[in-house]
Amino acid sequence: MNRYEPKKIMKEEFYKLGEDNVIFITNPGRMGDEDGSTFVIKTDNELTIYRVDGWMYPNEKNSDFISMEEMVNHFPKWIDAWKNGYKEDYNGKYRYLYLGFGNGLCIDNSIYKEFEPYLNELVEEYLAANNNAEKEEYRNVAIYYVWINALIKMAEDKNIKIN
Repeated sequence: MNRYEPKKIMKEEFYKLGEDNVIFITNPGRMGDEDGSTFVIKTDNELTIYRVDGWMYPNEKNSDFISMEEMVNHFPKWIDAWKNGYKEDYNGKYRYLYLGFGNGLCIDNSIYKEFEPYLNELVEEYLAANNNAEKEEYRNVAIYYVWINALIKMAEDKNIKIN
């Protein structure tokens, strides 16, 4: 279970963030996360987990509502990975992992190798606990459910603070 709830971000704060500090970002799909995106910002030795949502039934009267269009425009490298990440020769900021049913996870290439063992460990545990250890087709679903806990475990091991 995730011990850290993503923070809602205000529009003013959102526009102060630079994509260079984004190390994880999800894209919506049809499997449980069709309503928004979770992203993680790294500054120095701190991680902040944010959540932008409300895309399914937007309340544009809310002055802090951040639309998908605003996310796309503010994080263009994310969209580039989303569109091209399946290509073997793609060499963008992020490693794109397809999570099934349209959902995806982009991981900054600068930390992917460091993060991968944490992710693989929790994916294997998830698959074994759900009697799917031999079924590779469930791997994407497992990543969907465990990636943030893998990040938390990595942060704890590396003494990185999570806000």
